[in-house]
Amino acid sequence: MDRDRRWPRRMLFLSFCIVLLFQTAVMEAAVLPPANREEAEKYFGSAYGKYCERDYFGALGDLDRALKLNTFLVDYYLMQGLVLHRIGRTDDALKSLRYFLEVRPMDVAVPRVLARFEEEGRFLGDVLSGRPVFSRAASALRDLKVSLGLPVLQNLGIKGLGKAESSPSGRLAVADVLGDRLWVRNRGERAFSGIEMEAPVTALFQGETGGIVLLENGTVLSLGDNGKELTELGKLPFSPSDGTMASESAFIAVSASQRRSAIFSLPDLALVSELAIPETEHPFEPVAAAAYGEWLAVADRNNGAVSLVSLREKRTVFSFEADLPRDLAWSALGDLFVVHENGAVTKTTISFDSMEAIRSETVIREAPGAWSLFSIEDRVYCLDVAGFSLWEVYLFPEDSSPAFLSLDTPSVRREEDRESFLFGASVSGPYRTYMSKNRPVVTSVWNERMLTADFRFLERKSPEGAVFFLPPGRRIGGQSHEAATGKEVLLILSEWWTENRKKLNDIVVAASIPFSQGELRQLAGFCLQNGIRLFAFCDTFSPLPLLRASGLTGGGALYSLGGDLPGYSSSHRGEVRIPLPSDETSSGFPSRSVLSVYMDVGSASSRDWMPLWPDLL
Repeated sequence: MDRDRRWPRRMLFLSFCIVLLFQTAVMEAAVLPPANREEAEKYFGSAYGKYCERDYFGALGDLDRALKLNTFLVDYYLMQGLVLHRIGRTDDALKSLRYFLEVRPMDVAVPRVLARFEEEGRFLGDVLSGRPVFSRAASALRDLKVSLGLPVLQNLGIKGLGKAESSPSGRLAVADVLGDRLWVRNRGERAFSGIEMEAPVTALFQGETGGIVLLENGTVLSLGDNGKELTELGKLPFSPSDGTMASESAFIAVSASQRRSAIFSLPDLALVSELAIPETEHPFEPVAAAAYGEWLAVADRNNGAVSLVSLREKRTVFSFEADLPRDLAWSALGDLFVVHENGAVTKTTISFDSMEAIRSETVIREAPGAWSLFSIEDRVYCLDVAGFSLWEVYLFPEDSSPAFLSLDTPSVRREEDRESFLFGASVSGPYRTYMSKNRPVVTSVWNERMLTADFRFLERKSPEGAVFFLPPGRRIGGQSHEAATGKEVLLILSEWWTENRKKLNDIVVAASIPFSQGELRQLAGFCLQNGIRLFAFCDTFSPLPLLRASGLTGGGALYSLGGDLPGYSSSHRGEVRIPLPSDETSSGFPSRSVLSVYMDVGSASSRDWMPLWPDLL
């Protein structure tokens, strides 16, 4: 009887021992290999050096090797987060920094880095999604000759202004309808050249050299490479009141007299499509048109309204009130400027997300005779009907707005009685004119001490040629690459960057290449973190996210692959100098050796962090 009772106990004990044996065997098999700390530190130091030299993809490779050799290398996640942020992979960077904080929750620098990366990510997401970016405007009456660089003795003598238009590369044309003359100034020139023609209404530039002129009688002329030779292309079916480029091979013309708006192809002037305008209270009277990627703004003077037309759907999506509008111009991020017959200029903030006009404000109250709007870089100009007066408008942040600061190439300079840290720096973001009018204020924190710092912009070197990403079959030689998708663009760019990062200033992407939202965020983030301008080559109607990303980086729309890109009005490269107290040395702890740099230019704030280990410099 006792034996029968003991038997189940023995079986239970035996089963427990077997289970314990197997669990022990599994645990022993799962034990990680011993860390090779010396080899891991070598790769980690190499990754740090490559990060400082902006070789981000090489740094990621060395970081992965370091982690395989020492899985307890917590600093890996800090460095990985900073590197991923520099190549535009913000979401992955945030994950890596959160892993770091799980192990080192008392770190004082990384929470600030994390918060800043989240803020930049939200801002970039709002811009690409079409949400409004709120800003304010500063305006002033300018001396026309000083602002446009005219010679002292030159007067345009305009008898009756048509429209003034500028090109992405800096050309400017002023149409004198009543004086039968088109005034053209090419990039790099001071004086305007007058070209006689019958009642020019406006000139539309395709690139640095080519362009077309719309005459009041409907004739369309082609401007030669020198901007002076004229060739007749044909005639429109109506008398135009304004026009705007829509893509490489299409433009839009509107007619106030015949109440029409239509898309025409180039160079054959074939009618592509009439644009549908909804029924209005009064007869439709389109006096001005301005394209912003896949969206067209049309000013209807007779109904006191501005309509937004989808160029893809060929229909009006919504309209908003605008008292007696005369002309239109877009800002880089999609604010619409309107000049009115009463001499006022207004700025309307558009939400492309909800498709409505969010806010309209007057930026110039009294501009007698104000007639035409045009833009140069991020500034909008208003010219009066006689060509005598010029008003300038530029935007600035409504509240604190992020700019983008990236430090690189740290070095130590020994001076008379102290040492100083020196850094190269890239500065990107909107509001470039506003930032150029304000002095940078820089502070830094290292080893939990606040240090003074100085920033100065470096002289702009001669720019290298841009890198082009074009759809299959469009390669033009030189630094051009064929890419069918946004994923291919990012892959080619990552391979090209490692060897050519020191000479990459501009990237041109064809509008017909499809990007997912994540891919475009990565490309825009990469450009912003490295001071690179992004341009949208409009081989078709440019998608709104690509055009806004271009405007955010200081680029814009291009309608031709020929000629040079727009020049820089100011450098995006600078130098940060931080004098170091004589008693300051690195403590060796990551939480205390991360240098924080804060730079405020007016209301545009930028931040960056650099792990600073002087023994590795």
